[in-house]
Amino acid sequence: MKSNFSENIKTLRKQQHITQEQLAEAMGVSAGAVYKWEQGISTPDITLIMELASFFGVSVDALVGYVLYSSDRDRILQKLKQIKLEKTYADCWEDVESWLKRYPNDFEVVHGCGILYNLASIETGNQKQIRRAIELLSHACTLIHQNHDPDLSETEIHRDIAIGYLTMGEWKKGMEQLKRNNPCGVNDSLIGQELATHPQCRNEAAPYLTDALLHCTANLYCIVIGFVNLFFAQKDYPSAIEILRWLIGYMEGLRTDHGASYLDKDSAMLLSLCGAIYEQIGETDNAKDCLRKARQIALEFDAAPNHTSQNIRYCEHAEPRAAYDNIGSTAMDTIQKVVEEGADGPSEPVLKLWEEICHEA
Repeated sequence: MKSNFSENIKTLRKQQHITQEQLAEAMGVSAGAVYKWEQGISTPDITLIMELASFFGVSVDALVGYVLYSSDRDRILQKLKQIKLEKTYADCWEDVESWLKRYPNDFEVVHGCGILYNLASIETGNQKQIRRAIELLSHACTLIHQNHDPDLSETEIHRDIAIGYLTMGEWKKGMEQLKRNNPCGVNDSLIGQELATHPQCRNEAAPYLTDALLHCTANLYCIVIGFVNLFFAQKDYPSAIEILRWLIGYMEGLRTDHGASYLDKDSAMLLSLCGAIYEQIGETDNAKDCLRKARQIALEFDAAPNHTSQNIRYCEHAEPRAAYDNIGSTAMDTIQKVVEEGADGPSEPVLKLWEEICHEA
């Protein structure tokens, strides 16, 4: 009966992303010996076969037989998730290190173990665990080409490495990591926070914090409009009004008395949308109140338009940022567009109410 040992060992080695030289070192043999095994030129003795089976996490029968059972890689990944969820760190490290020896170049295993060390070190403050986390996460970056998770990026791994350095007190290394791996300003809030805690660097914090605040505000706007559309589809108009009111209050808190900013145009649009919803559910007085406020803000903005981040609270000491939108060339055009379309399609009552308010002056 012909053994599949040579084919199986080659398959297992490649699954674990290790070279013949690395396997040879782990087994205490020469690279030439591993080459001969995979070519079917020679076969190791039974003791070494047992060690190989243990190393790859399969049975001896599976290693030498016709049927190659899947390795326990999936079980290891599931176990890592379980340990993270249950926080059962105390007795897991011997197993974790054995899994790393078995899969030294498997991205998911290396990254999962690195995250486990990282999470445990945050709670324990164990310096050795932090350093081990940094080591593993850095290695995971070299294996990133194996990553198939669209929600995980190399930037996120570098951020975890940076947090490790910051936790150890190696502030300079941590900040270098954050700044060097900061596409689209994803680390601006953390960079600004860290700079602001160091007296000698506080003057550098404002631009990062400003950009983080503006990005956060833009994201909130998109999130709220998304929820409003969702609530419209569900005919849940009270929730749509509630979340609009929340964002309007947030933007009101960013206004200053120094003049207009691009947030005023957004506020006018949100207020007019809120007014349209109020009218649709029969709360005409509330609808009028929202539309009047929207008109007042729009007129003030259009009289002296400012499409930059100037005059936004907490952003006054940084270089202005320009804003662009497709909601209307003027704030009044934006309101007109909203009332013409209504809260959930064209609404004659909303348009008549708007015309009434415009003629009040």
